[in-house]
Amino acid sequence: MDILFKEYCKVIWQKKVYFFIALFALACSISLDLTAPLYYKNIANGLASPYSEETRVLLFDSLKKIALIYCAVWFSWRLLEVAIVPLDGGGINLLEKRCFDVLKKQKYIFFENNFSGSLIKQANRFSRAFETIMDWFLFQFFMNILAVIISFTLFYQQQPEFALYFLVWVIVFVTWNISFSIWKMRFDKAVAAADSIVGGVFSDAISNIYVVKSFALEQREQQRVDETSDEVYRKKKIAWFFTFLSFAVQGIMTFGIELLLVYLMIIKWQTGHFEIGVFVLFQSIMIILIQRLWEFGRNIRTLFGALADASEMADVFRQADLETDLAAAYPHTISQGAIDFNQLGFSYHQDTTLQAPLFNNFSLQIKAGEKVALVGQSGSGKSTLTKLLFRFLEPQHGSIRFDGINAIDFTLQSLRHQISMVPQQPDLFHRSIRDNMTLGNAVSEEQLITAAINANCWDFIMRLPDQFDTLVGERGVKLSGGERQRIAIARAFLEDAPIVVLDEATSALDSLTEKQIQTAIFELIKDKTAIVIAHRLSTILKMDRIIVLENGNIIEQGTHQELLANKNKYYAMWQHQSNDFLIE
Repeated sequence: MDILFKEYCKVIWQKKVYFFIALFALACSISLDLTAPLYYKNIANGLASPYSEETRVLLFDSLKKIALIYCAVWFSWRLLEVAIVPLDGGGINLLEKRCFDVLKKQKYIFFENNFSGSLIKQANRFSRAFETIMDWFLFQFFMNILAVIISFTLFYQQQPEFALYFLVWVIVFVTWNISFSIWKMRFDKAVAAADSIVGGVFSDAISNIYVVKSFALEQREQQRVDETSDEVYRKKKIAWFFTFLSFAVQGIMTFGIELLLVYLMIIKWQTGHFEIGVFVLFQSIMIILIQRLWEFGRNIRTLFGALADASEMADVFRQADLETDLAAAYPHTISQGAIDFNQLGFSYHQDTTLQAPLFNNFSLQIKAGEKVALVGQSGSGKSTLTKLLFRFLEPQHGSIRFDGINAIDFTLQSLRHQISMVPQQPDLFHRSIRDNMTLGNAVSEEQLITAAINANCWDFIMRLPDQFDTLVGERGVKLSGGERQRIAIARAFLEDAPIVVLDEATSALDSLTEKQIQTAIFELIKDKTAIVIAHRLSTILKMDRIIVLENGNIIEQGTHQELLANKNKYYAMWQHQSNDFLIE
């Protein structure tokens, strides 16, 4: 609740002009609405009296005032409409931007541990809940409080005894609704949490639809969706049962106050101290109030449902372990490209008694312009080193330096701009090939074409219907694995960073295509520092140095020929290759 209050109040403050216009318009509307019954009271008393010219004038004068009131109410609602769009719609707009800002600051490991579908759903509900909560505040909370105050004042002026009964009823009615809804919120939160799981299951299956269809997993995935959806339905039934119970109690309270006040009016009438106009006044106001308070009780379920929906994303807002720059961080320039891993200590587990650290006093110096290959079996630390290089992970001990400058002294943006990554399985945006190659940077057509030719993707791009403007589909599904990888290589050409990391960059290519682009890759890294991760040992024969890793330790290093001559781990790996792939 603290996060919701803080974030939503920020939005209200940014939209404060429209917020106060809305409050003013609603105050005018409800005040005028409840003033009209005073004139209906005069009309009722006049109609109950014998005809006289004075009474006729009084009736038409009251009618004119009612007409003016309705005109003013109409203008009040038009003023509200002017304010509500920038307040509600503008608030959602600000919160959508804020949610993405919070999500993008999370560490890389956060996204490894959460479904993207669930996160998107949580962010959407957090921003959309603002409209529900703001509308409840304006049209239920504010208007009802003002209506009760005005009604009590009018009632007290007419019949103080009735007014006190009415006030007690309002207090009991509102207290019941709020306290019961707070108690029931645990069930609404359970529904929201289960609903997020359904979103995650949907996203997981749809984003991996190729695997689902190729392995004929449709029925199994359908069963997973059915089970999670049934769980949501089960929890919704419980939440709805308590909602309907609340409605039943509200109905008893509403009928009770209406019958009580009419009974008191009849008693007053028996004593001759009650006008018919007062009955009309009370009934007119009570009809308005009962309708409004019934809506208040019904919509408080919507309010707490919205709070429950938004609470999951609020937990993300509370995350303190974020990607942040040091106060003294600076966008340093890597001019040479030397990299120094200095006595790194890193573990994926905080408690090292449960699992030994992956790296313990790990050191590796890579000279400016040196081409280094990292090889080793799965779990040896190759991928973790690249994540540490990009600062997706931070070492618990030691440091990584670029040209002698500690990585933490760089701003994250400047550091990552100066390291190009060609991953093993490149994901593409659901945008054009041009957008996926340039990543939003200003690139001339000549540079684009040159990069495409160097990455050996020019020919297949020219065969596409819209060439560089062809949409590639979600995560690039319209392209083959090799085509996606060549697009990723073209990105690296365009980025022209001083350091290049190639993580199995040719693994998705056939042997002929691999040989064709190896020349392009060496052209790419010619004047750069390069780190190449490879299981396919034929891709690293020309590296300046090959580093063999095992359980986070360097067990040998040297050129291809030197390592073969040593006849140790690398030699054994070379001997156990099949079709140029390492058998693990």
